[in-house]
Amino acid sequence: MSSSGSTARVGGVARPLLSLLAAALCTAVVVGLARGAVGTASGQRLDQLILSGAKAHEGPLSQYAELAVQSVSVPVIAVLLALAAVLVLLRRRLQLLIPLTVLVIGANLTTQVIKHVLVTRQALGPGIDITPNSFPSGHTTLAATAMIALVLASGRARVVLAPVGALWTLAAGLGTLVVGWHRPSDVIGAITIAAAWTFLILAADGLHTRRRRARAAASPGRGRRRRGADLTDSARAPRHGAGTAVMAAVLGLGGLVGLALGAAGLASLPRPLDLHDVPQQLAAFGATTALIGGGTGAWMALVLVLRTPISHRRRMDERVP
Repeated sequence: MSSSGSTARVGGVARPLLSLLAAALCTAVVVGLARGAVGTASGQRLDQLILSGAKAHEGPLSQYAELAVQSVSVPVIAVLLALAAVLVLLRRRLQLLIPLTVLVIGANLTTQVIKHVLVTRQALGPGIDITPNSFPSGHTTLAATAMIALVLASGRARVVLAPVGALWTLAAGLGTLVVGWHRPSDVIGAITIAAAWTFLILAADGLHTRRRRARAAASPGRGRRRRGADLTDSARAPRHGAGTAVMAAVLGLGGLVGLALGAAGLASLPRPLDLHDVPQQLAAFGATTALIGGGTGAWMALVLVLRTPISHRRRMDERVP
């Protein structure tokens, strides 16, 4: 067995397995948020403290976030999704329309089912605002799914659109906190749901690509290879993989730093929480901003990595004339 053939086989297995693992991890995070942040008094108190910090925050961050959440409207989302469809058509990847549609509809439907059917909310302690359940955030889910659909449809432009999408998703999510529409757990839950559906789609795409390559290897005498129509763009990746790898590394490193800083900031808050302490509110909001930003960056980095094929273009001497 050649080394290139072995690498292709390992890559074909690793990509969908890693995607499924990431989807399972995201699902566990959503369940944990629903139980902890919505279903316990301590979780509700932390949510309330962060939300108060978001409302009290003054500065460019809150201003930009408020502008971003105002941009999450039906016309803007429609334009983003239409642009994704146009890119798919221009790149002649019509097969992408089905998985991208499943991603957008599945994530947003999941958010609505969780919010209105599966999760209920009641105030479990003093100082907690008595409001209807808002977990997860519909606005944030819309923003996240529209941007990830655009990233997956964009081909080479994903190197630019991935960080832009991460920033816009982060700003839109924080904007829902600044204007008081949602709690931090709602935003984190929405982004995690969008990420879970993304990884499920990537896993399905990886399995499809693996089966297609196996069929091609089993019948090499059928002529020249057909151009692929999967999310990996495997035939073109070798020429443009370096830029994608660099951006994935930058987003991944920034994501890990943000997650670490956010988790450390929230863990360092004095207990018991003082819901009326403004400095503590602002510190909690700052840590949550780092946490959400880190998670969003890590999500985009993983999408770039899992979307980039491990195996490369076949050698010229392996082609059948």
